[in-house]
Parts: sequence; C-alpha cells; structure tokens
Amino acid sequence: MAAAKRRTRTEKKLHWIKVNNNEVMLRVFRPPETEGKKKKIPAVVMVCGLLWFGDGLLGNIGLKFNDGFGYALAKCGVPCVQIHTPARHIAFTRLMDFMAVLLFPLSVTLPILRTVLVLADIFTMATDFFDLIPLCILSVYFPEWGAWALPVAHLATRNLQWVRGTVPGPPRRNYFTEIAAAVEWTQSKQEFLGSDGRLVLCGYSSGGHCASLYAACWDKVPKFEAVVLISGIYNVHTDAWTGWIRNLLKPVFNVVYGDILGCRTPDTRQQASTDQMLRNKVEGQDWYVLTARTELMGLQPFQDILFNADRLCEALKSKGAKVHRIQCGLNHWTLVFSFQKFADTFCKTLIK
Repeated sequence: MAAAKRRTRTEKKLHWIKVNNNEVMLRVFRPPETEGKKKKIPAVVMVCGLLWFGDGLLGNIGLKFNDGFGYALAKCGVPCVQIHTPARHIAFTRLMDFMAVLLFPLSVTLPILRTVLVLADIFTMATDFFDLIPLCILSVYFPEWGAWALPVAHLATRNLQWVRGTVPGPPRRNYFTEIAAAVEWTQSKQEFLGSDGRLVLCGYSSGGHCASLYAACWDKVPKFEAVVLISGIYNVHTDAWTGWIRNLLKPVFNVVYGDILGCRTPDTRQQASTDQMLRNKVEGQDWYVLTARTELMGLQPFQDILFNADRLCEALKSKGAKVHRIQCGLNHWTLVFSFQKFADTFCKTLIK
C-alpha cells in the first residue's frame, strides 16, 4: 500500500458525535505534519459562541468567524477541536421582541433607516426561508412602508412562527455534557490529532462562559494544561446589581438569561456565574483571560455588565490559580484578527 500523504497545510475536518440523542458537530483543525523528531503537542478543546443564528446565512457566517481561532492555533502546530454551544437560535428568545420595541422610535424618527431596521430584524429572527414570507408579502403589496413597518413586519413574522410551531423553540441542550463529550472524543483521538494526551480548554464569547463554568464546576473534569478564556461572560447574577441598573435593566436581562440559559431564579443565575462558583481545584493552573480594548466599543453600562472579568480573575487568584490578563484586539468582534499573535506565543510554551 502506498504511504499516507503527509499533510503540508492546515486541515479542517468535520466530525459528529452523539450526545443525549443530539448530533453535535465538531470542527477539527489539524496542523501540518512536521518531519524529523516528533514533538510533544497538546490538543485544544475550544467552546465557541456566535451560534445563536442556527444553520442559516448568519449562522454560517458565525462558523466561518470562529474558524479563525482554530486556524490560528493549528498554524502554530497545535490541533484544535471546536464545539459550538449553546446552539439556541436567537429567534427563540424574547430579546428580539425587546429590540423591536426599542428600535421602533428610531425607525419613526429616521425614515432613512426604516428599511435597514426592518430587514435586520426579520433576517435576524428568521430560522428558515419560510419566515421571510411576511416580508415578501409586505414588499409586494405594500411597497410604500409607513411608520409602522417595523412592528407590523415583526408581529407578522412572529405570528407565522407560532402558527408553524417553530417557537418557543426546541429544548435547551446541556452544554456541560456536550463539552465533556468533546473532551472525551479529543482524548480518544490522540493519534489522529497528533497530540500527546495533554489538554487545553478554550472558550470564546458565550463559549467562554460555558468553558469557564465547565472547568470551575463540572464533576470529573480532566487535568487541563491551561484554560484560555476569550471575551467571555462570567457573571449573570443580576440580583447583585444596584441603583438604576437594577431597576431598569435587571428585568430585561433576567428574561434574556432565562430564555437563553434557562436561568429564571436568583439561585440558578448565581450557579451560572463562574466568579461565584469556583468548586474545582485550580491551584497552580494557568488561566489566560483575554479581553479586547473596548469589548462593546465603549458602550456602557453593557460593556461592564457583560464582559467585566475582574471578579473572575480575583476569584481565581484567591484559589491559587496563575492568572494571565492579556489585552487582545480592539473590540469583541475584531479580536479574532489579533488572536494569531497571542497564539504564536502561547503555543510555544506548550510544545515540547
């Protein structure tokens, strides 16, 4: 038989695993094979966010975006296994309804933005092409959209979803068991990945939230060489808020966290806050916490509410973890373009 062809470039392959009767996709990035003496290389299990748009156009854009992290690590010689969780379409949350209400005055006062706002609302809320039917009907029979175009289009789309039974949506998937399954798969594929059995856990955005909770709280967590968190959300405990933020924003965030994470009580919100739930042993473990210069381009108070990592870092240090704070990129979305520089330095510390 002919010898297997040596990989000379970074390779991406898709694999599926079954978790609780769900097919879960893994996006696997393998580095080029090197000639000569075999090096000892760990494998990265990365939990990614940006899958709130399902499998449609926006969802595929999110997947391509997250590929940037996998390719960056693989280019540095370290294989990366990506899992995307929680995979819950944003249409299944009442956040879209809140946004329609908030944007309605803007669409009335600035008619030049009206079409853009309507299209953004409908395409973000659409789970498939059938959800675009109301938009098509309005465009054909009512070409001159009036001031009420946004609420009419939004309600028409939402009513169609109710009639079709697509909302309130499928049951939530358990991100702990999915991450555990991805870790187990990675451990069982050492030869395929070219790894030496060591593991690194990584997470970005909502994936950073899931990864941090898994490393800090999940039972029987394997030993990780390091944990890398990128622009994650580490606290959803709104009951600790004070002042006008508590009075005005708490009800909205409680609904959003309830719809997305199933956290509808103070206890469940506290249990989903990594900075308050450090149960596992982290003494001596390296935790890299990457944040952008201005996560939400300076939009306060939302920037601090969602992406403040200070409390998590303090909690980790109090448990004896080695915490490395790193500024990476300009904001939450452009950070991926600056990630390669971090990956170059980080991977050199791992390869032996």
